[in-house]
Amino acid sequence: MAAQHRSLPTFFLAAAIFSLGWASSASAEERTFGLRVFVADVEGEPVVDQAWIDERIQWANRIFEPAELTFTQQVREDLADEHTDMVSRADRHALGPLIEGQRIHVFVVRSLADVDIEGNFIRGVHWRSRRGGPGPGGGQRHFVILSSIAGPTVLAHELGHFFGNPHSPTPGNIMSYSRGNGPPFFDAQQLRRIGRHQERFVRTEELVVVGD
Repeated sequence: MAAQHRSLPTFFLAAAIFSLGWASSASAEERTFGLRVFVADVEGEPVVDQAWIDERIQWANRIFEPAELTFTQQVREDLADEHTDMVSRADRHALGPLIEGQRIHVFVVRSLADVDIEGNFIRGVHWRSRRGGPGPGGGQRHFVILSSIAGPTVLAHELGHFFGNPHSPTPGNIMSYSRGNGPPFFDAQQLRRIGRHQERFVRTEELVVVGD
């Protein structure tokens, strides 16, 4: 089952920490992957504004900087009313058919229920669907869901899962639920894992580097 993000620090931080072990496995130049962002709306108003999205992408770019990896919003689309609130696993799987194109898909919803703890709500999740979309890139069946209550670093955490990282017990690590005394960071092992996954995503054409 996909790991769920229940709490991460939302305080503002200066920069991501560079890890020494990354240099040997980093790509020769920075890569940028596109995001296709869907936003739910309620009574004609989006559940978050563009500034909210921009802030979370900026934080993801800071935290992924040691991986020489950045993200940019390429497409923003309205999310159909039936997807406004994610209550069950079936609701999450129902997003799978919307996957199309060689981008990372991010769905921003009003609320995101914890499917393991009744009555609890979470901020974000990296989800693997049973179904993909019909068009090019539809075989990609994993994506990010963010709740409208997600803090600034939640997108970075869920993208960490997208690029293969499990949760970490280390306080302050972006993949940990425990805040530390410094900026959130990826350790050297996590950075190598991100490097391997991005190479695989490009090789298999799941993702296309922006500008290529």
